[in-house]
Amino acid sequence: MPRRTLKDLPWDECFMLLGQETVGRFVYVDDLGPAAVPVNYALAGQDIVFRSEDGSKVRGLRNHGVAFEVDHTDDTSRSGWSVLVRGTSEEVEMERVPELLRRIDGDMPLPWKKGIHKIWVVITPKMVTGRRLADIALEDFF
Repeated sequence: MPRRTLKDLPWDECFMLLGQETVGRFVYVDDLGPAAVPVNYALAGQDIVFRSEDGSKVRGLRNHGVAFEVDHTDDTSRSGWSVLVRGTSEEVEMERVPELLRRIDGDMPLPWKKGIHKIWVVITPKMVTGRRLADIALEDFF
């Protein structure tokens, strides 16, 4: 089976790719350790925004760094990419939500699960890395 090389992506291309998707994985630490959960998200400039109910996700964003990961694969073309954002997160105070909504690029994130998702979370990136599957490597690895 041919192997692919990986191409590192610049910051601006990472955000262009993030803007094409709507589901990512919020990675945080809670009392049980690291956790990753899927969330619907939107971009507000270079901030990542999602909504939540109160629970482990919201408790996990306090006093810890967080990560956010989005990827895309195409089985037919055997291509794909992945973007990892590391940064800080905060719960947005209700009086700041209207300003946040004005900054969102595109549609507002809508949670999958039914219920009241009145907590707005913003992830502020500190480090962003991305990789894309590139050319097929000539050598065969085992």
